[in-house]
Order: sequence, then C-alpha cells, then structure tokens
Amino acid sequence: MSKLVTFTLVFLLLCSTGRLAAQTPRVWSLDSCINQAIAQNIQVKQSELNLQASRVINAQAKAAFLPISQFTGSHSYNTGRSIDPFTNQPTTEQIQSNNFALSADLILFNGGQLQHRLQQSNLGLKASRYELEQTRQTIALNVTLAYLQVLFSQELLTIAENQLKNTNLQVERSKHLVDAGALANSTLADLEVQATQDELQQVTAATDLKTARLNLLQLLNLPATTAFTIQPLATEVPATNPYAQSTAELVALAEKMQPGIIGADLRVKSANRGVRAARASLLPMLSLGGYIGSNYSSAVPTSRFVADGTGSTTREVPSETDFVLINGTRTPIINTKTEPNGAMENFYYFDQLQFNMRKSIGLNLSIPILNSWQNRARLSNALITEKTAEYAAENVRLQLRQNIELAHNNLEAAQIRYKTATRQVNASKVAYDAAQKRFESGSVHYVDLNLAKTNYDKALSNQVQAKYDYLFRERVLNFYLQDTAAK
Repeated sequence: MSKLVTFTLVFLLLCSTGRLAAQTPRVWSLDSCINQAIAQNIQVKQSELNLQASRVINAQAKAAFLPISQFTGSHSYNTGRSIDPFTNQPTTEQIQSNNFALSADLILFNGGQLQHRLQQSNLGLKASRYELEQTRQTIALNVTLAYLQVLFSQELLTIAENQLKNTNLQVERSKHLVDAGALANSTLADLEVQATQDELQQVTAATDLKTARLNLLQLLNLPATTAFTIQPLATEVPATNPYAQSTAELVALAEKMQPGIIGADLRVKSANRGVRAARASLLPMLSLGGYIGSNYSSAVPTSRFVADGTGSTTREVPSETDFVLINGTRTPIINTKTEPNGAMENFYYFDQLQFNMRKSIGLNLSIPILNSWQNRARLSNALITEKTAEYAAENVRLQLRQNIELAHNNLEAAQIRYKTATRQVNASKVAYDAAQKRFESGSVHYVDLNLAKTNYDKALSNQVQAKYDYLFRERVLNFYLQDTAAK
C-alpha cells in the first residue's frame, strides 16, 4: 500500500512539473530572436535560392569551355522500293538498318564570349553572396528595432503602472482625510478622476506593449499565442556621441562595409561583362569539329571474299555461252580468268560496323551576317541591363547617405533630449515630492499637486522616449557601419 501511495505521489509530481514547464514562457535574447528570424524569413530563403541559382550559372559558364559532344543512333525498317544504305543501290527487299555517330565540337575562338560570360557569372555569384548577407542584416536590424520597441513599451507600461499605483495610494489617503473632515469631497473626486485617467493610460500602454510583442513575434514567424519574454539590454545613453565623425566620413566608411553597396557595384561589373559578351557575339566564331560513325544493313550478305594479299591465280574457265564447232561438235571457248588469292569470310553485324567505320575532323568558321537581328537585340538589352544596374547602385548609395544623415542627426538630437529630459525628471521629482508633502499637510490645493504630478509623469515619459530614440538611431548607425560584409 505504501509503495502504491509513493508511486502515485511521484506520478502527480511529474505531471505537475510537466505542466509547469509547459506554462513557463521561453526567455528570448536578442541574438536568439535574430537567429530565429533569419532561419524562418522567406526573403532570406529566396536570397539563398538566388545564390544557388548563381552557383548553377557559374558552373554552366565554366562547363562552356568543354567540347560539345553527342552520340546519335537510329534503327529503321524499309519495305518496298528503297535505297540500300550500304550499296546505295535501289532495292525492293525489306531492309533493316542501323546508323551510329559520335560527334564533338570545340570552340577555339568566339570573340571572348566564353571568357566574358565566365567573368560575368563569377561577379554575379559574388553579388548574390553579398545580397544574401544584406538581406540577413536587414532582418537583424528589423528584429533589433522591434526588440527595442518591446523594451520601450515595457518601460512605458511600468511608468503607467507606477503612476496608477501612486494615484490610488493618494486616493486612499484622501479618503481617510475626508472621513476625518480634513479634506473636501471635491478634492477626492478630482483624485478619483485622475485615477481613471491613469488607468486609461495604463491600458493604452498595455495595448502598445501587446502590439509591439505581436510585431516581434511576426518577425520571428511565431504564432501570436506564443508565450515568451525577452531579456533586457544595456540601455545606458553615453555622455558623449560615439560617432564623432562627420556625416561624409560615416558615409564613406559605410560604403566600404555595407554588403548592399558592394553587391550593387558587383552587379554593375557583371552587367558590363554581359555587354562585352554581347558585343563578342557579333564577331566570327572558329571551332574544331570531329566525327566518327558507322552503319549496318541487313541487305548485305553475311559473307564476303577477302583477298589474302599473296597475289592472284590464273586459271582456264570454259565459257558457258561462247563455243566453236569442231567436226560438228560444239566446243566451249576456254577463257583465262585471273582472281586474287583469298577466301570467303563471315560478314556479320559487328563486322559491318567495323568495315563501314568513317571518321572526319575539320575546322568550322561561322561569320554572323543576318540572324533576325538577334545579336543586335541581345547587345541592346545588355546595355539596358548595365544602365539599370548603374542606377540601382546609385540609388543604394543615395539611400545609404540619406539614412546615415538622418540617423546621425537624430542620434545627436536624441542625446540632447535625453540629457534635458533627465534634468527635467530630477527637477520635477523634487517638485512633486515637495507638493505631495504640502498637500498632505493641507498647505496646497490638489490642483497644484496634480500639476506637479503631471509634470513629473511627462518628464519620465520624455526621458524614456528620448532614451529609446537614441538607442534606435544608434542601432541604425551600427547596422550601417558594422563590418560584417560577406567574404
């Protein structure tokens, strides 16, 4: 009985522990959020597929230097009047035939098309790597900003909760003062109105936090019902600006580090190689070609006479048609016939193929004259692609410069606002504490206390907003200036 009770208790303990573990939300760090987003993001997967496609194109460009070879074979039946493929003579027999051929062609010169295509694919492959890294960095930045937005919303909610808590405490004190006849009911009513306003502010802050959490969950590609918490970050604002360089210096530095800039420049170079390859298609092409083939025909006899190379034999053969009359008797005329020495040998399937073997090798020159304007159209499209790539690279640089200018300006402004807001918090806190003491002693009206409280609450909110505004801008500049470009 005791063993059964012990087993039951252990089982219940394990079940309760499992439920507790299932209900405990996972704590996410910023790095784990970034890794999760990159692993689940569709744009990253598309960029990875683009990289794979670039690898295939590059491998194809390398293989283009190899000879083009192919093997062909055919098997046919001919009935009625046809041409014997072996004797090339008309025949009415049913003929079964086979044809086999192996050909190869190697480009010796085509204006450098192969070299330009290879360089184009090499540059395109490098560009795809940088573009993939750019996509990953963009996702990381978006996740970081969403992460900070959650922390920002949490701090605002904490401020709102503390404000509501302090107001509720003030309401409770005021009720005692009213009961004691030391405070007017109108003042208590004003405090209760303030409590409802603070409660509304808390609800708004909680809604903003829920929205920020939902935005982060969507970036992580997680369901909205996922229970999770995030680790806090170091949110100290330095006393001095860590980016003391000029905007032009920051832009020049970012252009050397940003994979988006490097990738765009590589696309321009790749498009230029495409133009060179298109121009090369207007030039003559010289190639070396080779061929080996054979055939078989069922109309050929399965045996044939083969001379042995030892000379010939002369013999007398009586004619079957020519004769002379000797004493009234037909006597055949004797003809002399010379035949090479040899013997009949088998001439089967593979014997025919070996006997009919034919080979050829030669140079082929192709000069483009008119091919429906395809080469010219290809060149025009290549020029358009090059110009498009140049505009794209210019636009990426323009956006980079504008984003850095804006982020640097906002960073400096946020740092100034944070310093001002910090002084405002300190001053308004002193004023609010003093007003609260005077209100409790009855020396000031609630209006003065409420004004001091409003100033203090607003100062706290301004300080948090300025702090996270600075952190947002700092993360943006870190994103543009970090040296994590693809290798």
